[in-house]
Amino acid sequence: MIDQADLVVVGGGIAGLTAANRAAELGAKVIVLEKGKDEHYLCNSRIATGVLNVAHTDPHFGPAVLRKAIELDTEGYATPALADLLADTAARSMEWLRSEGVHIVKVPIHNKSRWMLAPPREFSAGLDWKDRGADVALQTLGANFKRREGTLMLGTRGKKLLLDGKRCVGIVAEHRHSLDIEATCVLLADGGFQSNPDLVRRFISLRPEALTQRCAGTGQGDALIMAEEAGARLTDATAFYGHLLSRDSLTNPGLWPYPTMDTLAGGGVMINRSGRRFLDEGLGGIAHCNALARSDDPLAATLIIDNAIWESAGRAELVPPNPTMVTAGGTLIMAPNLGMLAAHLSIPATTLAATISEYNRAVMANEGKKLNPPRTPGRMFGESRSSGPRADVAPIATAPFYAIPLAAGISYTMGGIEIDAQARAIGRDGSPIPGLYAAGSCTGGIEGGRIGGYVGGYLKAVTLGLIAGETIGAACQRD
Repeated sequence: MIDQADLVVVGGGIAGLTAANRAAELGAKVIVLEKGKDEHYLCNSRIATGVLNVAHTDPHFGPAVLRKAIELDTEGYATPALADLLADTAARSMEWLRSEGVHIVKVPIHNKSRWMLAPPREFSAGLDWKDRGADVALQTLGANFKRREGTLMLGTRGKKLLLDGKRCVGIVAEHRHSLDIEATCVLLADGGFQSNPDLVRRFISLRPEALTQRCAGTGQGDALIMAEEAGARLTDATAFYGHLLSRDSLTNPGLWPYPTMDTLAGGGVMINRSGRRFLDEGLGGIAHCNALARSDDPLAATLIIDNAIWESAGRAELVPPNPTMVTAGGTLIMAPNLGMLAAHLSIPATTLAATISEYNRAVMANEGKKLNPPRTPGRMFGESRSSGPRADVAPIATAPFYAIPLAAGISYTMGGIEIDAQARAIGRDGSPIPGLYAAGSCTGGIEGGRIGGYVGGYLKAVTLGLIAGETIGAACQRD
């Protein structure tokens, strides 16, 4: 039995280290359990791009603006108390990061300045995380935690919560052998369940193997499993954050996390194996990924574009597919006409021609919403619904024509442990479980819904971690 701690944190990502530092700053004795075995342990927080926003909106724009952006981008899905918390606390979370020595800079992205952890990553195909902003932020917070006399236990995995009646009083961990750790409070912050095929199959997709792991691969859902066993209530967990990728990303790691195909899809036509449209291309890449994952055949989608789209939208993203996808090994099928393109795809030429002809007539008449499924205007990568629709839908008409086989890339899950505005885990009876907290991507209630409404995972994790650390730290001071 390890000496009792005020707080045990499961997970050394941005949510866990934020909570650990804030609680320790307030005088709590804190232990962090991290299953990674070395000081540069992989996690989503370390390999993230490091953009800091709230529903694609500057965190300093004020609670009212942020609250509206959350409402629009989640279609009203976000729990009001958690949406209010994020809107009210986002700017303070940014200031807390700065006070910890985390460097934040403005970077021009799509002609708009956005806050990003420094130094910014080089926007290129594949992973580029070592000594970039997110990695440096975790290094900084890790050093601060050590300076505050916190204990970071590497190579240690949480296995089971210890309960005394309904109260959480510690955790069973595995570090070479099983050990019990007594704690006044336990915070679960292990980053979601996107890399656990059984949980993905249970909540998201019957074909988890058909989704590209656009993530660190470490989110195994330990927190969700432990919390559910301890009587915690789960939110809807059927949505995730991700982006459209080249289908070759399933076997070629150089094609994730970038380049993404979202902007291209927002300007083109997405067909299934029969050559017909099957979803609204204007919904955006996150919604597309969720729709593909829920389908019987997540690998059915192929994007059809023309040369005009390839030379415009194809060069518009952070890491432009034109030419990055091709140079990184992604498949781009080109043909001088739609008939030959259909032959390359092994679909009837008459079917593809009819699909594109019907689509072109509708968009030229500005009647895309009359199509089945409807076709709404697309948005550039990183644009909020509050930015309004874009009038960028054009016919597929300029040779040569291109086809890109697609895959859904899953980055992190949006649902999980239900929490309140103090980051307390909620039990099945609707009341908080004493001593149990959760933060980051293992929680639900802010993001998700029909379209996978996204509010920004990084700053959400910092905010929930900050609130959890302050709630627990204040309780320890009272005790």
